[in-house]
Amino acid sequence: MHPVETADGSPTLYSERYREAYHPREGARAQAERLFVRLAGLSGRSEARVVEVGFGLGLNFLASLEAVRSEGGLLFFIGLEPEPVAPELLAEALARCRLAPDAHEPLLAAWERGRDFVVAGEGFVLELRFVRVEHARLPEGWADAVYYDPFSPRANPAAWSLAGLARAKDGLRPGGVLLSYAVAGWVRRNLEALGFAVERVPGELGKREWLRARRIS
Repeated sequence: MHPVETADGSPTLYSERYREAYHPREGARAQAERLFVRLAGLSGRSEARVVEVGFGLGLNFLASLEAVRSEGGLLFFIGLEPEPVAPELLAEALARCRLAPDAHEPLLAAWERGRDFVVAGEGFVLELRFVRVEHARLPEGWADAVYYDPFSPRANPAAWSLAGLARAKDGLRPGGVLLSYAVAGWVRRNLEALGFAVERVPGELGKREWLRARRIS
């Protein structure tokens, strides 16, 4: 992996294995704030519960934390990450992202131990599990939103399978939303088969459309 700076000045990484970057070159922080935080409706909540599939560099978590606690709220966040980046790469990315800087130190300290962890700080409780979504066990009906952000369906099809999406559904409350940058037809059909109402919404940052799916059953 090697670092890449995106157009809004925020960092990402490029994976030689998957031949993709973690975030769009048009803006890593912008995607976190516009696709995930905004479409999840986190701003102004007194409490929010989020599951993220593909924790990556933690930008979506940090952007969510800033949005929720700006109004005095509390964020509970479960991140799934099967291939954690090296601690030095994470440290470099956090130093450059300028999001919720007080959360960086406890996140890095726990990350360096190389095993699942729970950390808490001002306005948040973060649980990290180093596991693939297909093998995860999430608390039933727990989350208000799922950020579905692994590598693309083309590069990482197992994460977008019925088995993977079903695990994410298990952790989402009825009426909660699953959000993603991916709108591939077979992914939408998998979500519909699992009891989601799926819609394509206007996208940004190099994507014409994004996906929002609401759990209805």
